[in-house]
Amino acid sequence: MLPRTLVGCSSKSYFGARQAAAWGPDVVGGVADDPAGTDGLFICPSFPLIPTLLQGFAAAGGLVGAQDVSVHPSGPYTGEVSAELLAELGVTLVMAGHPERRRLFGETDDLVRRKVTAAAAAGMAPILVVGEQEEGEPAEAAVAAQLDAWLADLPIGADVLVAYEPAWAIGRPQPAPPGHVANATLAIRGRDPRVIYGGSAQPGTFAAIRDTAGEPAAVPDGVFMARFGLDPKDFLTVVREVRGTAPHEVRT
Repeated sequence: MLPRTLVGCSSKSYFGARQAAAWGPDVVGGVADDPAGTDGLFICPSFPLIPTLLQGFAAAGGLVGAQDVSVHPSGPYTGEVSAELLAELGVTLVMAGHPERRRLFGETDDLVRRKVTAAAAAGMAPILVVGEQEEGEPAEAAVAAQLDAWLADLPIGADVLVAYEPAWAIGRPQPAPPGHVANATLAIRGRDPRVIYGGSAQPGTFAAIRDTAGEPAAVPDGVFMARFGLDPKDFLTVVREVRGTAPHEVRT
């Protein structure tokens, strides 16, 4: 079962080997005096860097995820990385449905569903990256359609993490407006109890959402960064920001 509060980073393809090797120890050192330590902290690096993060970060209690997974099992699938292999390595999370994968690589709802199913069947928790495509589009309808399509074959009892990332906010200097995120979080909460926010998330994002939300359920359970989490100092700033808030109501 995943921790209730999570702060994570997808390094996309930014990290080189040296940067990845330094990131884990820097983050671990930054929470050494925090009673919560690395609990609920995670990173999703590119495939070749997974062993590096497992050694320098997961060994200290952090979680390591993958940015993608094959829909095929182990076998004659050249260039593919199976869910079985990722789980054997020690990967606990797998991203699926990210707008960049859908836009740049043509991933369909059916393909995302198969990836979600493969990851969950191997014992890993899918990170479902959901959100509307265009600014002004109703978030609730877009997210509901994605969750219905992607979770159709989810094994009973599988753990899932929903990351709300409206496609129009990704790559911008600023995240989506905090009130918009709070409303979307509340809508998602009715379908899945655990949701975090991404989409240009950075220091100050979580606090702004928390201060805007009209009720505890509208506050996400954490933050999912990309480029703003590559610097361990910024990542740790967000960790302190999220952990410094009042605890949410108990979710089930």
